[in-house]
Amino acid sequence: MTNYLALLTTVATLFAAASPAAETPAARPAARFTQAPGTGSLTFSFVQAGGENQGAFKQFATELSYDDQNPTAGSLKVTVQTGSLETQDKDRNETLASTDLLAVGKYPTAQYVANSFAKRADGGLEAVGKLTLRGVTKELRIPLQLRIAGSDYELSGEVTIKRLAFGVGQGEWQSTEWVGDEVKLQYKVPLVRAK
Repeated sequence: MTNYLALLTTVATLFAAASPAAETPAARPAARFTQAPGTGSLTFSFVQAGGENQGAFKQFATELSYDDQNPTAGSLKVTVQTGSLETQDKDRNETLASTDLLAVGKYPTAQYVANSFAKRADGGLEAVGKLTLRGVTKELRIPLQLRIAGSDYELSGEVTIKRLAFGVGQGEWQSTEWVGDEVKLQYKVPLVRAK
């Protein structure tokens, strides 16, 4: 009986050794999305002389890497052409584009890059990244909402930054007596699957 059990154990061991190892499924790559051409809005608002002023950047590009099975491993890159700002006031546009504020001649782009997301209590996501504006880079977390639109997505978010932390305000514009330090950014863009 002992020999019989030993024989069975040996056969089982040999069979296991000859069997191919179970393959671990490869991690699927996150899907890539880009901003749908000619769409999206990136607006800003700030307080000047007690009143709220609004504007928008008309040219910007968005790239998103996202896997709904592993949402925190995604990434986001938004590149903004700072010279595309529009406030519906020619003089204000020129002032904001000047060397004392956005300095668009020297810094033609601003960029936000997040290499991960964090889950929020309300079910949304928070991009964990850095904003580079006027040559200054600061860490910035942006609350985001990602909505399914067919096989694509719509990404939106809102965040408030302090302009002086990025050097947007030189000379007399360093004062917050007439122009507030806080600038609210609002972002909404349809995304299509990259080909």
